[in-house]
Amino acid sequence: MPTSIQELIATQAVICHFQPVVSVKKRAVVGLEALARGQDGPVRLWSPDQLFSLAEESSVTDALDDLCVRSALKAFAAVPNRADLALFLNLDASRLARGPYPAGAVRKATEDAGLRPQDVVLEFSDLDAAEAPGLRTLVETCQSFGFAVALDDLDGSPECLRRVAQLRPNVVKADTHLLRGIANEAVQQTLLQSIATLARRMGALTVAEGVENEDDANMATDLGADLLQGFHYGRPLAHDRGAMTLSQAAVERSAQRLKAAVAGRTQVRQRENERHLQLLERLRQALALAEPGRLAATLEQFVNAVASLECLYVLDGRGLQQTPTIVWRHQQDRQRSRLFVPAVAGADHSLKDYYLALTLGSADPHVSDPYVSLATGNLCRTLTTRFTDAAGDQHILCMDTRSN
Repeated sequence: MPTSIQELIATQAVICHFQPVVSVKKRAVVGLEALARGQDGPVRLWSPDQLFSLAEESSVTDALDDLCVRSALKAFAAVPNRADLALFLNLDASRLARGPYPAGAVRKATEDAGLRPQDVVLEFSDLDAAEAPGLRTLVETCQSFGFAVALDDLDGSPECLRRVAQLRPNVVKADTHLLRGIANEAVQQTLLQSIATLARRMGALTVAEGVENEDDANMATDLGADLLQGFHYGRPLAHDRGAMTLSQAAVERSAQRLKAAVAGRTQVRQRENERHLQLLERLRQALALAEPGRLAATLEQFVNAVASLECLYVLDGRGLQQTPTIVWRHQQDRQRSRLFVPAVAGADHSLKDYYLALTLGSADPHVSDPYVSLATGNLCRTLTTRFTDAAGDQHILCMDTRSN
């Protein structure tokens, strides 16, 4: 039984537990993250935090890091039926402050364990403690060997997003604290979506760590997380077929619930879109019969037709507003910032996406992507369609609807 961290390293008394990384959309466990444990007798285990805290006090952090890498590779090589699994292997990026990271030694240890670099995702944490230029070189070196590289513990802050853009990893991992309770926290949702959006544009996968229930799992998937990890799919355990079976069962439950949730949301959106398009057509027909001076009065008759309608207005062919903005009655009494004021007749909409898309050849009617309305401050979409009034003049009808 080791009595010190030095003895633990000397006797190689480190074992690895694995936590599953899952893809709900693939209905599969796609990877295992290795988490080191110090073995102190047959029962007691030292956590990674305990191990590295003791190692730092004794100035043997690098030796412990090397031992954990070799132990994880050896343990993963012994996992049955691992052909479709990737090993997520933690490396200590703070070593860069003490000199070059021995990436070549990691590649040799991988090959000595009977694995290929392509089987392994190298995770770098402690990014704040790492020298950025050295880390960029290390990431590029590891990728040139065939390893995928992941950045761990991302919180969505500007600094973390800058680091992602600078290092260009293959995988980004959103921090556990960001995921906990995310189903009910709008700010956390926005931060995760920012991470996932940046990752996707760079060709990287997003892993949501710390997923503990179905609601958070569904929200993380909706916000762009490609892979999920957390107690909901399995705690770190010595890996065997039983652990894989339990994880796979949890993945299947998530897949079924996600399928039902997506189908339900799709049906609701389809019904809402049909109502909006029907209303838009009724408006177009009414406006086509209206005299030139009666366009605004005609809009007034329809503005309270459906609860999701925000406002109505008419443009001419140049994108200049021809009517006041007719606002749904429940929006009229709201106290708003001066940033959010309905546009008046004469306002120029010629650079708005919904105007350009319609006039440059998009389908008629056109439905815009969601955006924040400067009229109401709400997230909305704009539906646009052409019509000709009773005098034969061409116009564009705009209908803003709330986007949830």
